[in-house]
Amino acid sequence: MTYPIEHKTVFVLDRSPHFAKSCKESIEYDALSKVKAPGVIPAAPITKSLWTCNVETMVEYMRIVYDIFPGTRLIQVVVGEQSLNSWSNKEQNIQQVMLALGHVGPPSVCSKEDDYDLLHSLSHAIEALCEQTELQQQYSADDIQNRGRIICLTSARSEAQIRMFEEYVQDAMNQHNKLASGSDM
Repeated sequence: MTYPIEHKTVFVLDRSPHFAKSCKESIEYDALSKVKAPGVIPAAPITKSLWTCNVETMVEYMRIVYDIFPGTRLIQVVVGEQSLNSWSNKEQNIQQVMLALGHVGPPSVCSKEDDYDLLHSLSHAIEALCEQTELQQQYSADDIQNRGRIICLTSARSEAQIRMFEEYVQDAMNQHNKLASGSDM
């Protein structure tokens, strides 16, 4: 029984202060503003934050994956150095992740989190990929290889910063692969 490479996906959500900013997309909430009745003062607009947009993107991805591949594709969400769910089948649902996101809360404008924290998140994501799923524990490594992907929702200031993140992940993956294989490559 061979499983596809997409068996595991780790989402890394950047919680830096940048994501507390508005994305300038208004939220429709005032039904009276459409009526144009005289004497009605329209309510002030409310806009989504970049954090909200990232969470909506991740939840939509999860919904699609869980609808198309129920029980065969696993998703883990990492915020900071914390996993919001595990590879366990009982934690593979959107409700689990949304509840955990509610406890984490949105990023703060005056937070001190920076690239260093994102590197910790990426490192935690790599460690999560190294963990075996329930299915991997049942079958041999020849049947289900320990592969997966990391999707990082962040904002980079430059191409150089993107390359730095990529190199960090590649180096960390190489180190974990060396440890797993027991060789010095």
